Amino acid sequence: MIHNLRYFVPLALAGFTATTPAVAEPQLFETSRADGSTIHWTLDLPDGGGKSGLIVLAQGSGCLPAMQSRSMQQARASFGNLAALTVEQYGVTQSDTPTAEDNSDCPKAFRENQTVSQRVSDYQQVIESLRGASWWNGELVLFGGSEGGLAMAILASKVSAAAAILVSTGGGVPFGEMVRESVPPEGWPTVDATFEKARQNPESSEVWAGHSLRFWADMIDRRVADDMLRADTSFLLLQGGGDVWGAPNVARATNDLFAQAGRCNLTYWEFPGYDHGMNDKNGNARLADVLTQANSWLAAQLNTDRNANCISG
Repeated sequence: MIHNLRYFVPLALAGFTATTPAVAEPQLFETSRADGSTIHWTLDLPDGGGKSGLIVLAQGSGCLPAMQSRSMQQARASFGNLAALTVEQYGVTQSDTPTAEDNSDCPKAFRENQTVSQRVSDYQQVIESLRGASWWNGELVLFGGSEGGLAMAILASKVSAAAAILVSTGGGVPFGEMVRESVPPEGWPTVDATFEKARQNPESSEVWAGHSLRFWADMIDRRVADDMLRADTSFLLLQGGGDVWGAPNVARATNDLFAQAGRCNLTYWEFPGYDHGMNDKNGNARLADVLTQANSWLAAQLNTDRNANCISG
């Protein structure tokens, strides 16, 4: 493991345990967006009452409901001492049961409207509605993998979060460049032509690679490391050295950007041989182990003055 104390594509982290406090039955909520559509979200409070911090758990790409994802279940178990917020993608409800890997059985509203920026807006709206809740001590933690990590990286620049844990997120180059690097060179002309079409038709619901041109136009020229650099959040960036979907050099570029800016609020851990879902070279799932280490890092961050030894640039 490469560990830098100075401080992940395409998209889905499909396969995200530790002994944790019991949690009460999750509560399901609905909130209206400005366009009249409905945000479906879930709040899971630790059992026993009292005040706690809040962790936002952001699933990867696709329309599978958050807590039907094995990775999100593992993340919830690993941070069971915190209240947990999950927010479904545009057009998705907690009871949906999609099975197609290409998003072809996702709701029409998802295929036409879902973007990372929309996700960020939804999270922000729900978080702000919870401000002042009797159970919340005000401490906010963000957690996301792959596309969910991109959303949390951007969200960190818009909300006051104490810490953010980003798995297989990358961030150090524009998103479109990261996607392009994940396909063989013979596919680059198709990628380039599609991205240019998306730039010219940023509201189009035409689907390419499981997502609308609207989705691609929203992100292809965005480098989320720039959003991270605008935040005072303590970041933990977790990367598998064998990740072919989000090449390690992209995550290393994020680490380099923080160093060049003189920032000390990013910790970068790279796990040699681990893939996009944190499985080792032999196919063994290692995400639970990674999350255990991430939980220890988080505990240290929440019990430390984050600015005591950090000079921001």
